[in-house]
Amino acid sequence: MKKWIILPLCLMILTGCVEQEIIDDLNIETAAGYDKAQGKNILGTALFPAYQKDKTIENVTMSAIGKSSRDILANLEKQSTEPLVTGSLQVVLFGDTLARQGLVPLGDALHRDASIGARIFLAVTEDGTAQSLLQGNYGNRGNGMYIYNLLNHNIKSRDVPTTNLHDFLFDYYQHGKSPFLPLLRQIGPNQMEISGIAVFDQDKYVEKINADHMFFFKLLVDKYSEGTRVVQLKKERAAIRSIDSKNKIKIIRHDGEVSAVISIKVKGIIREYTGQGLNPIKIKQIEKAFKHDVQQHCDAMVKRFQELGVDPIGIGFRVSNSDRSFDIKKWRQQYPNIKITVKPEIIITESGTVE
Repeated sequence: MKKWIILPLCLMILTGCVEQEIIDDLNIETAAGYDKAQGKNILGTALFPAYQKDKTIENVTMSAIGKSSRDILANLEKQSTEPLVTGSLQVVLFGDTLARQGLVPLGDALHRDASIGARIFLAVTEDGTAQSLLQGNYGNRGNGMYIYNLLNHNIKSRDVPTTNLHDFLFDYYQHGKSPFLPLLRQIGPNQMEISGIAVFDQDKYVEKINADHMFFFKLLVDKYSEGTRVVQLKKERAAIRSIDSKNKIKIIRHDGEVSAVISIKVKGIIREYTGQGLNPIKIKQIEKAFKHDVQQHCDAMVKRFQELGVDPIGIGFRVSNSDRSFDIKKWRQQYPNIKITVKPEIIITESGTVE
């Protein structure tokens, strides 16, 4: 038989062997939540959209208890009239109490599931459980899509630094780098907000960055775009929108001592000013006030990280990259006492009408 006949025949046979699934006969999970339960158990919640005849979406949740994600999935299947599939999972939430006990067993299980993408968003709930947060009714495209869009928008163009399942596990497994995740809370029957950043010591949630400090946290750990900060002068206020920022960490070794310099360069434009008019002198004053603002908040943040022994900036990671004899145990003892200097540089590139 000729080769050109064999190939199509093989494809037809293989296609017939693939198990086909009808999408209407599946419960497609778009978000999941995990909370601490009694003993060593975990309460897992699956959220999936149910499409109604009038084209509205009903948010359906099911919860089950187990000792691992596999146990929970098996118990959820016992409640489900249709097979549960995780291929469209977009967001996984963790309750505050569970996050403080450690997330890596669950995170690792998610990463090993070939049907789940490494870019899904993770978040920690504040003032409530993951189960209660998923049981709300947000937006008109389903709760899973609502939470995904909320996080995606704020990571791309606002104050939340880039993070997902892949980043969380990458930071966890690196020597000298602490992971972080956004915090979510419900602020109304149909609305939630990003209430801060949860910083982890290895895989345990230990410190909250308040929402009004996320701007400075992102300057330290990520590049910036479109974030806005209001700077207070003596009587006037100026709203500055960051259009670009970069940070650079320089590790210095001298006489056996290690120190670090974090250079932050911010380019911004003045979007709003409450004074009578802007001129070059006033713009310099705004730059100076903004620089002082960045310096003060970043210094305080770095000092707090050293007190807690957490390193979301990744200074230890930078040190390990240039030291073949790097010892993580010695570094953890050394890190709280090293000198870390923050050097901000502010450039206002546009200010609207200038007198």
